[in-house]
Formats: sequence, structure tokens, C-alpha cells
Amino acid sequence: MMKRLVVALMLGGTALWFGVARAEEEFNRAKIEYVADKLQVAVGTERQKSIEDLVRVGKVCLPIINVMLLEENPELAGQVAALIKQLGDNDPKKRNEAHQSLIAMGLKALAQVTAATKNPDGEIAYRCFNIKISIESTAAQAVAMRTRQFTALIAVIKTLHDPSSLKALEKCSADSELDIRRAATEALAAFADPSSLDTLAKRLQDDDVNVRMLAGAGIIATKSDAARAKTLAMLFDPNENVYLRRQAAMGLMNSGEKKYIAYLLKVLNDSSFVVRSAAFEALQALAKMPNETFGYDYSGDDDAAVAARAAAIAKWGEWWKKNS
Repeated sequence: MMKRLVVALMLGGTALWFGVARAEEEFNRAKIEYVADKLQVAVGTERQKSIEDLVRVGKVCLPIINVMLLEENPELAGQVAALIKQLGDNDPKKRNEAHQSLIAMGLKALAQVTAATKNPDGEIAYRCFNIKISIESTAAQAVAMRTRQFTALIAVIKTLHDPSSLKALEKCSADSELDIRRAATEALAAFADPSSLDTLAKRLQDDDVNVRMLAGAGIIATKSDAARAKTLAMLFDPNENVYLRRQAAMGLMNSGEKKYIAYLLKVLNDSSFVVRSAAFEALQALAKMPNETFGYDYSGDDDAAVAARAAAIAKWGEWWKKNS
């Protein structure tokens, strides 16, 4: 009898402990969601305090933040995709119905509509461009609130620096709102995780130069053979932003690997003096010859300067043959 009573008390105590733990978990979740929602309108010191509150909660808040940023709803996504496809229907009535339905869905459809502005079907791309403008103009306040919230939540993720949030950051790096793309790309760059390399590479094609620069910095900071290959591709691309190419040269320098001297030699005569100067600085550092020039001067574009530079590059090439 006594044994049964003791077991019953033990089981009851365990159930009570789990009940308290569950209640505490629900309380914490509600508190995290409350603070996260407050970030839609918080500005200045109140915004910073809310961010700090979430950081203090620690990584336990990340699953909730990730769900908010991912905005995952497969059923809704399917509906939006079907309506976007309907925009290319042969029946004008069906096209117009889909057009109005997507506008009515507002922010819920914005991300997919924005992506569809590059649809190969001209009719779909044109309509999605106009739908995007309609949604953003009629929901300007909602867009601003979402942007404030998302950029703040991304700041929390960047500070806590846990790889469980990489998927959310990758999704946000392609967001329709520039501030969100910038914040997410900057956070991804700080992670410098090889698994995000393809995402960062896509951002090199972004319309915003700051996003491209942040993506480039992330690629350069990533330690993998694939990242180095993309860094070299940036360096050699004459159509790329010259400061991004400069970043690439500095990235090769910071790798400390002498093998990249051969690649740097190839851009010592680049059309941009910004690239030439960075490549030469990286070359001297990797060669461990900070005071040697062999007569190389990255400045000047007249015939005499170009000829002198070619002669100096030849001397550097001879040195490399002997020392590689």
C-alpha cells in the first residue's frame, strides 16, 4: 500500500513538473512573440531594447524568429503560384481575375509576385510588375512595418550566430524589400558558411551595389575551394564593380596562399587602376616582398606608362617562374 502511494506521489510530481515546464515554455514563447511583434513599430532606443531583450533570451528564441522570417505556408504558396500561372491564360477574363485576386492577397503574395516579374512569359512578367506596384502602394504602411520587424529580427540572428537560422537568412536575402535583402546578405556574409555560397553568388547579380558588395565579402570570407573559385571569377570579371574586384584581390591576399600570385599577375595590367593597385598590393604581400616593385607602377594610362608597366610585369613573371 505504502509503495503504491509513493509511486503515485512520484508520478504526480513528475506530471506537475512537466505541467510547470510546459506552462513556462508557453509563457516564454508568448513573450518572444510579443517582443518580436513589437518590433514592427518600435524605433530608436525602444527598438534597440527589444533587440537586446531577444538576444538575452538566447538561441531558444531562434525557432520562433525563423518561422516568422520564412513565412512558410505551402497551401498559400500553391494558391499564389496557380494565380500567377493564370496570368498567362489565353482567356482575358481569367487573366484579369487572377490579376485582381493577387492584388487582394497583398503582402501574402508579394514575394512570389516579385520573383515572377522575371518570368519568361512576357504577359506574366508585365502583369506581376504592375501587381507588385499595386500591392506596395496600397500596403505601404504594412510593408514598412514588416521591413522594420524583419531587419530587427535579422540583427538578432546575426548576433546569436547560430546556423539553424541560415535557411531564414537565405530566403530573406532574396526579399522584395531592399533593406531586408541588405540586412540578410550582411548576416550571411558574417556567417561565411560554405552551404550559403550559392545564395551569396546569386546576390552578386542584385540590382543594388551594396547587396553585391556584401555578398562578395561573404564569398571572400568563406573558406572553401568553391569560394576561392568564385573569388577568382569576381577578380577576372571586367564587367564587375571595380571595388568588388578589389575586395577579391584582398581576399586572395588574406588567404596567405602563395599559389594565387599567378592569378594576380594576370590582372596587373587591368584597365582599372583600382584593380591594378589591389592586385599589386596582394602580390607584394604574398611574395613577402613589400618593398620590391621591379619598376611596376599601377598609375598612368599613357603609352609610356603602359610600356613601363608591361616591362615590370615581365620581370615579375620571371621572378615567379624561378620561385613558384
